[in-house]
Amino acid sequence: MNLLMYVEDELVESVPLEKEMISKPGYLGNFKRRLQNKHREVCPNAPKPQFFVVNPTTQIKPAEMLIRALSHH
Repeated sequence: MNLLMYVEDELVESVPLEKEMISKPGYLGNFKRRLQNKHREVCPNAPKPQFFVVNPTTQIKPAEMLIRALSHH
């Protein structure tokens, strides 16, 4: 699985994730904060990014939906 960061219609970065860790508190948030900070330094006036978690064999889903789905199992 990968965490994708988009700014508007542009894919800015993709980070590999450990599927077993996604439902752990703070796991995705840590990646999201690091990516936001990294790209804020480069493009301080860029709009707020959107994050998606993708499994190469399934459809792209917003990160928040995946966290909720995994936490109910």
